[in-house]
Amino acid sequence: MPLVANPAGYLNNTEMYHQHRSEIPQTWEELLALCEQIKAEGILPFYFGFKDTWTCLAPWNSMAVELAPANTAKLVNQGQTTFAVEYRELAEKYLQLLPYGPDDPFAYGYNDACTAFARGESAMYPIGSYAAPQILSVNPDLVLDSFVMPACSSAEGNVLNSGIDLLFAVSADCENKEAAYEVLDFLLADENLQQYIDAQTAIPCKDGDFTLPAILDGMLEYIQAGKMLDYQDHYYPSEMAVDAQLQTYLIQQDTDAFLAKFDTDWLRYNRDIIRMAQEYEAAHGSAGQ
Repeated sequence: MPLVANPAGYLNNTEMYHQHRSEIPQTWEELLALCEQIKAEGILPFYFGFKDTWTCLAPWNSMAVELAPANTAKLVNQGQTTFAVEYRELAEKYLQLLPYGPDDPFAYGYNDACTAFARGESAMYPIGSYAAPQILSVNPDLVLDSFVMPACSSAEGNVLNSGIDLLFAVSADCENKEAAYEVLDFLLADENLQQYIDAQTAIPCKDGDFTLPAILDGMLEYIQAGKMLDYQDHYYPSEMAVDAQLQTYLIQQDTDAFLAKFDTDWLRYNRDIIRMAQEYEAAHGSAGQ
């Protein structure tokens, strides 16, 4: 049972941002132009926390929903494409973000990045809404906003990256199911869920008259329209350590080597799933795309 989801793109230091630009970039080209302008004025456009490998997935995911098919993993498993094909533009554009961050983005972890951004050391931070509570714990007076990361050359291609952040499960052999359901009833009560939404800058996975935090205003049109896609890394097996692969890629910047390893490791760590999918489709036909 999902409780809340989080959206990811980039956070804005609203006051600092509007000192340099009032319009929100709607395309990849507009985003890079904005970064150039901010950088020319002596301000760091982005802060990264790439010392912690998992943070390397944040910009990757928010661009992947726009640059690669949502069912990329399934298409690869069916042998219809490769990650080298579907992820090349994504990988190349990721490298283009690096010049707009700290000189050594791998020297700082997530906590460092949140603290630096909270103290006004960058105008933007490519991360999910889940970072807002930590950022505001450093600077409660900071005014934040959040926006979709535009990775396409057309605004029509913009999609909000969003996925389940918290869910509950009660096992079949649970000995205290009534007590477990009583706890879930409490947590899912509208007033209690609203408190969690406010505290964690989250999106409820339950219908109701909820108020979203103002920090999400810049993403609201996508949320209301349902123009959202799940994190592609939710399909990556943990054994692949894609976060570490991304960190290595950002350091070495060898796109061909990175994509080749991605395809090789995918076949290695997903061979059982691929085999089962092939056997199922051989017996029942394709389950669709």
